[in-house]
Amino acid sequence: MLTVKNKIKAKNGILTMQLPDEFRDKIVDVMVTVESEIEKKLLIDTIKIDTTQWKFNREEIYGH
Repeated sequence: MLTVKNKIKAKNGILTMQLPDEFRDKIVDVMVTVESEIEKKLLIDTIKIDTTQWKFNREEIYGH
């Protein structure tokens, strides 16, 4: 499944989004959510995860 995520300002209540060619003639599932200013302020710099030391085996993950 190909996923495209865009943040778009809803000017005049109309949204326009350019989709990749792979989406032509396909059924597209669209979900619209509203970003709350309060949520943004509460979540800024609250959680930080250092992933620089993470190691994994690609063959194990992808079954090769």
